[in-house]
Amino acid sequence: MSRQRLNDLVLAAAARGILQPDATAQPMTRPWPIVLMTGLGAWLAVIPFVAVLFLTLGDQLEKGALGYVVGAVILGMALMVLRSGSRSEFIEQLGFPALLVAGVLLAIGLYRDLPPGSASAVLTLVIIGAAWAAPQIWLRTLLGALAAAAFVAMAAGYRTFEHAQLPNGLHCALLVWLVAVSWSDSHPVSGLNARGAIALDAIASGWAAMLLLGLAYSSGKTFMIGALLEPLPGDSLGLTRDPLSRTFSIVLAGSGAAWLAHRWPACRAPHILLAVALLLVLSWVMPLLGGALLILAICTTSARPLLAVAAAVSAAWIIGGFYYQLNMPLASKALIMAAVGAAFGLIGWLNWPRRASAPAQTPARPPRLMALSLLAILVVINGGIWQKENLIRHGRPVFIELAPVDPRSLMQGDYMRLNFRLPHLGDADRRTKVVAKIDSRGVAVIQQAASGAPLAPDEILIELVNTGSGLRPVSDAWYFKEGEGKRWQQARYGEFRIDGNGRTLLVNLRGANLEAL
Repeated sequence: MSRQRLNDLVLAAAARGILQPDATAQPMTRPWPIVLMTGLGAWLAVIPFVAVLFLTLGDQLEKGALGYVVGAVILGMALMVLRSGSRSEFIEQLGFPALLVAGVLLAIGLYRDLPPGSASAVLTLVIIGAAWAAPQIWLRTLLGALAAAAFVAMAAGYRTFEHAQLPNGLHCALLVWLVAVSWSDSHPVSGLNARGAIALDAIASGWAAMLLLGLAYSSGKTFMIGALLEPLPGDSLGLTRDPLSRTFSIVLAGSGAAWLAHRWPACRAPHILLAVALLLVLSWVMPLLGGALLILAICTTSARPLLAVAAAVSAAWIIGGFYYQLNMPLASKALIMAAVGAAFGLIGWLNWPRRASAPAQTPARPPRLMALSLLAILVVINGGIWQKENLIRHGRPVFIELAPVDPRSLMQGDYMRLNFRLPHLGDADRRTKVVAKIDSRGVAVIQQAASGAPLAPDEILIELVNTGSGLRPVSDAWYFKEGEGKRWQQARYGEFRIDGNGRTLLVNLRGANLEAL
C-alpha cells in the first residue's frame, strides 16, 4: 500500500470513528523481544487447556456434534475478546491460538461429515469471516494465509497438498487475489469503505504470501539447496508437460509485463521488452513462474514492498527448480539457461550508463583490493586442490558399502546419490569421527562413534559429515558423464582415500567384488 493511500485510509477511518480524530500513521513501538515473549506465554497458556479439553472430551469431539458446538463457542469467545478493545498484548496473542483450536475442531467435523471440497469451502468462509471480524491487522494477515490454504485445498479437490492438482488450486487462488486487489486499488478510500479496505488489504496480503509459498512448494526443490531437502511434490508433477498450463503461465507473465508498462512508461523501452520476451520463454518451460511474475509486477507497482520481495524470492526458487526437472534432457536445459543468462547479460551491458569523460584521477585503492581479493581466492582454491591431490596420492585405500540412487544434476551431468550402510549413531554433530574395522579386502565396517580409546591394528578413524540427509563420509554423490548411468548402476562400494586424521575423499566406485567399473 502506497504512503498516500495509507494516509487517505487513516483519514477516512478517523472520519468514520474507527480511529481517533488526530490519528496518524506511526511505526510500531513495541520491542520485538517483548512481543515474542508475550506470544510464547500465550501459547504456553493455551496448551494445557487444549490438552485437558481433548483428554476429557476426545471421543465426543471427534465423533459427535459436540466438536461443532465447542469450536463455535471458542471461536465466538476468541473474537469477543479480540474485539473488546483491550490494550493487553497478551490478550491479542492469546486470540490466535484460540482461533486455531476452534478451527481445528470445526475442521475435524467438516472433513468427517462433508466431501473434502465442500468441507474446505465452508472452512474457507469461516476463516475469512473470523479475519473480517478480528480488528488486529497482523491477525487478519495470518488468517488470510490460512484461508488461502483452505481455498487451494477446495479448488484442488483434495484435503492435502500431495497431489498433482495443487497448481490448479493455486492458480484459482491467484485469480481470487487478483479480483480482490483490483477492487481494492480501484476504489478510492472514503469514510464509507475505510473499515472494509483495511480488512481486505490485510487479508489479501496473507492470501498472497501463502500463494507464493505454495507456488515455490509446488515447483519442488531448488538449485544449490536441493540436496538438503527431501523430495517435494513438485519433483513429480506432470505440470511441465501440459501445454495448457504452459500457455496459462505465459498469459500470466505477459499480463504482468503489460501492467508494468501501463503503470511505468519506462518499462516500454526496447531493452525491457527484450527482457520480457526472455521471461516469457522461461514461463513456458516453467509453468508456475508466470503467477509469481504477475504478483511481483502488481506488488511492485502498488507499493507492497514485502510482498514484492516475497514474489521475487518465489520466482527465483521456481527458476532454480528447473535444475531438477526431468522432463527435458540435461543438455537442453543447460542450453536454455545459458542462452537466457547470456541474453540478460548482453541487455544489461548494452544499456549500462557510459561516462562522458574519464575522471581526472582514478583511485588506485579499489583495483588493489580487487587484485588482493582475487589472489586470496586463488590461494584458497588451489590450496584445497593441493590437499585433495595429496590425499589421493598418499591416503589409505578403503572401501565402504553403499546403496546408490540416481537423481540428476544439470551442472555436472548425471550423478548418483550414495546412501552408505552405516549403524545408527544417535544425535551427531556436524562432523563426527567413528571407528571402522578393516577386513582383508580393505572393506571398512563402521562400528561405533570414536571415544578416544586406542585403536586395534585393524581399526581406523573415519570422519563423517552431516550432509542434511544423514551422516556421510564427506560426499553423498558421485558425478559422471551423461549417458553412463548403466555403467555405474552396478556400483556396490565406494572407494575412498583416508588420511591419519580420518579425513576421506571419494575417488571411485567399485562393483560387488570390488572390481573396477
